[in-house]
Amino acid sequence: MSLQPPLTEEEFLSFQEGDEHVFEYVYKVYFDMVIKKVYRLCKEVAVAEEITQESFVQLFLHKEQLKDAAGIYPYLYVVSKRLAISHFRKKVNQEEYETYRASSWEESTDENQKRIEDRDLSAMIQHVINELPQQQRIVYQMNKLEDKSYHEIAHIVGLSKNTVRNHIATATKIIRLKLNNLLFLLFFIKILFFI
Repeated sequence: MSLQPPLTEEEFLSFQEGDEHVFEYVYKVYFDMVIKKVYRLCKEVAVAEEITQESFVQLFLHKEQLKDAAGIYPYLYVVSKRLAISHFRKKVNQEEYETYRASSWEESTDENQKRIEDRDLSAMIQHVINELPQQQRIVYQMNKLEDKSYHEIAHIVGLSKNTVRNHIATATKIIRLKLNNLLFLLFFIKILFFI
């Protein structure tokens, strides 16, 4: 397609010298042609407008490189095509990155989050156990953490089997109550700050 240069030789020289009125005229003459070509490539109005605008910015910045007015449209065509290709590359790279991140990041984030929550829960349980009276704490730890039977604990500590059972039952109730209160508080805080 051969376009007649819209500028006289004198207007072209003014254009190269940065005359805003001549540049505005060039913009009006070529804008529709360039945006239609870009839109056919990208199929997005906002992207086509952005690329077309950037093409004219590049034309203005490199206007001294043009030999004559006939080179304006070919310059805009080549620059807009390169910008559209660059946009596609960035978009494809972004989509690939998002796909990768969605598949690997979420899994590792969920795993890390679970580990943190497990560690925090273990720390809370240990804190509650440490607050128990000494004999209850020793008996509870031997039963729940060391997996010793009531009979073994009674023999080691020098208490009756019923006393060991009572200590474990009391300690379990205290721990359960305190953990329920802590978990409720954490749940409440999470709702307040993360919604």
